[in-house]
Amino acid sequence: MVDNEETENVDASVCRVGGTLKSKRKELNMTQDEVASKLNLDVSYIVAIEDDDFSKISSMSYVNGYIRSYARLLKIPEQQIIEMCQQKDDKESNLLPNYMDQRQPLSDSSRQNIHWLILLIIVTGLLLASWWFIRQ
Repeated sequence: MVDNEETENVDASVCRVGGTLKSKRKELNMTQDEVASKLNLDVSYIVAIEDDDFSKISSMSYVNGYIRSYARLLKIPEQQIIEMCQQKDDKESNLLPNYMDQRQPLSDSSRQNIHWLILLIIVTGLLLASWWFIRQ
């Protein structure tokens, strides 16, 4: 696959993780295909990361892992990349939310409902076992 080597219009005041990774990759004379192969990722993920377009990747956890692996491959200090990710404004990110990242703790009423359901299942099991035992 051919590199997506279009001219970048990067605002200097905004840290762009993808741009940093892309320029370091070019500095090391690596192609996107080589990076994808070494990271066992699809080339489209490498393109998405370099374009700071995370909408093609399903969750923040995956994005963070891919970026860390990519940085390690290019020998960029992981902390530097993590700080860039944290500086990135949420409005800029096209990242789709991960349902696991948005879990809410169970309320007391939900816990109570679960306890009643478990009790109902146990009682039903005991009744069925008793009925089966009596019929034998």
